[in-house]
Amino acid sequence: MPRKATNLFSLTRGRVRMALNKHNLFNFYKDRAPMFKVMSMFMQKWDSKQKTRGYHGEHIPEGRWLKLFQKKLDGVAQMDASLSGKANDETPMVLQTFAVLEKRLDVAVFRAMFASSVRQARQFILAGDVKVNGVPIKHPSYPLSPGDVFSVEPDRVLQALGEKKPSLKEAYKVDREQVIQWQKFVNRARSDPLNVWQNQRSKQKKMRQTYGDLYNPELPPPELDDVVARFGSRQESKINELGKKLNSITRNTILADIVNTAKAIEGEVDASVFEPQFGAALANKCFNIYQMVANNKALFEGGEEEMNEEITKILPKYVNGQPQGKFYDDTKAKKVKQALSELKSGYLEKVRKDHKEQAPSEDAIVSTWVSRLIKHPKLPSWSEVQEKGVYKVDLPWQKSMWGLEDPSKPYFTPWRPRQFIAPFAVLPKHIEISFRTCHAVYMRNPIARPGESEVISPFSHEAHERAYMYYSRKGL
Repeated sequence: MPRKATNLFSLTRGRVRMALNKHNLFNFYKDRAPMFKVMSMFMQKWDSKQKTRGYHGEHIPEGRWLKLFQKKLDGVAQMDASLSGKANDETPMVLQTFAVLEKRLDVAVFRAMFASSVRQARQFILAGDVKVNGVPIKHPSYPLSPGDVFSVEPDRVLQALGEKKPSLKEAYKVDREQVIQWQKFVNRARSDPLNVWQNQRSKQKKMRQTYGDLYNPELPPPELDDVVARFGSRQESKINELGKKLNSITRNTILADIVNTAKAIEGEVDASVFEPQFGAALANKCFNIYQMVANNKALFEGGEEEMNEEITKILPKYVNGQPQGKFYDDTKAKKVKQALSELKSGYLEKVRKDHKEQAPSEDAIVSTWVSRLIKHPKLPSWSEVQEKGVYKVDLPWQKSMWGLEDPSKPYFTPWRPRQFIAPFAVLPKHIEISFRTCHAVYMRNPIARPGESEVISPFSHEAHERAYMYYSRKGL
């Protein structure tokens, strides 16, 4: 039977355990190197033994550990040590004091980050969720051999590395508070929409600046981003349309529009007929150009093909500065070209101005955003929730009970990693791990090389040295 888990993560005792627990970080932070100079040799060995055993195999009774302990520690001398610059590095053999524990199945499962602690790995093994070479093994102390492949059920790994699943009462409490805060937010947005809009925009801008690509747009209220994105995409498409329209406007197309507009009028043509397309400021220029070409029968009496050929003669294409094909080179044609160039610059400016005026104002965006904010229905009472075991949530950023999107799963759903997991993400060199399949290969027993040891430990060389001296009785 393992040692009882009594007050494992006590902040008073300050022991660092083999677990992905946030209290470990604080205990390790406040731990100070012992003052060996003022301590007797026995005190040094006892203190180091307590610290190291608190981490390495704390669940194993002391008597059993004494049977496992080996005085002879394994290490290797690399033949290429001199080439890699490690010829003079000391081999930390004493860090191998607890290497015999690394071949245990429960410790290997924890080292592979398939469990949040050695004790949880033990639970997975006893439940039959761990296999070695495809065979379920229910013995936590099972010794792995080099080349063994062990695996854990994916749901168990998600449970180990995911956030803790809340109870129905905890989820109801969180959702009730979220609904209350959402109702208050909707009330504020309706009473003072512009200020609330600007505050939310500034908050999200700061979030993007702080977190960059890690920014989560699903933060409340997401409608803000939705509306802005919707108007932004519309604006982007309008800008693309504007670019295409500006590129399509040439002197040839302007002259064709003037001719077609004049041909569509049955009566007398004056400047006012050009106002719908070119505006009042440019209508007179269009009328002057019309008067210059009004006597050209090919433009007004022929078909569209003849009209385009005649426009090409007035405005020919140039290659290397030379006009191509048939063209007019008289004074009248030159005046038409100059007038069209002036009209083109003014017409392009009018098109840009019209596009700017058509863009939605901030007030229109805000009013659209506020109109989409809908209050959440009041949640049922706790007694009713207890009776039914479920309730409906339809918040903009959450469509199910908090943490219980799939109540059948033993972890927080939708899954998200547990807090403070990054400092513990240290993978051993002697185990090859695949998180996609939740499989791992025990490559070899951990060894010591010049300058490093494959046994992961939060304690110093000095602490392991004195712990080894304690257990070996005869010292080094």
